[in-house]
Amino acid sequence: MSELMPELVADILLRLPVSSLLRCRCVSKSLRTEIDSEYFVKNHLDRSIQTETRQKLVIYGSLINQSSEIYVADFDDNLARARPLNRPLISRHHNAPMYGYCNGLILFGPHLTIWNPFTRRYKRIPPPDESNAIFLCSGLGYDSVRDDYMIVLISKPHLGCCHVWIFGLKSDFWRRSQDLNDDASPWPLGHFASGALYWPCKIKNKCVGFDLAKEVFFDIPLPSDCGRGSIFSDSLVVFGGKVYSPTLHDGTVEYYLLVNEDKGGDVMGVSWRKEFTMENVTTIRDVFPPRPLAYSKDRNSILLGEVGGVFWHNLENRTKQRVDIAGLPVEGRYRYNVCWENLVSVGKDSAFDGAAEEVTN
Repeated sequence: MSELMPELVADILLRLPVSSLLRCRCVSKSLRTEIDSEYFVKNHLDRSIQTETRQKLVIYGSLINQSSEIYVADFDDNLARARPLNRPLISRHHNAPMYGYCNGLILFGPHLTIWNPFTRRYKRIPPPDESNAIFLCSGLGYDSVRDDYMIVLISKPHLGCCHVWIFGLKSDFWRRSQDLNDDASPWPLGHFASGALYWPCKIKNKCVGFDLAKEVFFDIPLPSDCGRGSIFSDSLVVFGGKVYSPTLHDGTVEYYLLVNEDKGGDVMGVSWRKEFTMENVTTIRDVFPPRPLAYSKDRNSILLGEVGGVFWHNLENRTKQRVDIAGLPVEGRYRYNVCWENLVSVGKDSAFDGAAEEVTN
């Protein structure tokens, strides 16, 4: 390896999956330094996105015995088989719910634990120093200005507005940000897209967004056409890095895309545009909506996560085909996310998830 040009070594490393890179770290100090560098981690993720390789379907299962498991299937293998992931002990033993999700990183609660299932590193996050407060909602996102992953918690003290707490994985501490009016009543789980977290609201026909770089909230009214259909309890989904609002009309789900509009100067506006429609969708009213997950390579079909599994929906002939993923218990009820395998760090003082012998000494 020492006889190869550094540029060639870097190019070879960028083509390797995370499991191989973790083993390469043990070969030499120079390889470990290269693979651990922020520059390499970012380039490795960017290359996967550009070449559409190492894309993963992450599957969250609630089983009949009330336990929860997480599985991953590989798009490069046509989603043929799902393998279980070894969750960190702290999250598995408490049957912890998901508090946030971004670029493959998963945030569990209520005992905050952030985890990269591909490097198998996790980190316990101490809660904000706020007594007698109820934590209402949360989110995990990426701030490109600070180049940092941010955890956002919204808490409700006994009196006054909701408090907003931010934890940066690099800065490694909590700080208070702008308060949120308590009449917003956002749903618990925030959705990350394009530098902001979004929460649909319970009592008003709107969602609320939080710009991670500017640390300001903004209100977004939901599409006016939603009033003629059924709004799901979680009325937002993120697909391809963009925000959509799904509505149910007579068995058909319509997806409205959130569009940012430049009105001149520093003034920005938003609107909704009906982007696509899915027919013959298996769903249940007032629960999680069918979630678009990925385009096929020819862009003629969309993979949709439904109550009964995942299906390829052909956009031209309006047909659907079930994807049979081996390795999933048949009695489970599943939710789905798509991400790219990555080396993103969960911060200093992380630990190995402990399923087998560690290869990242």
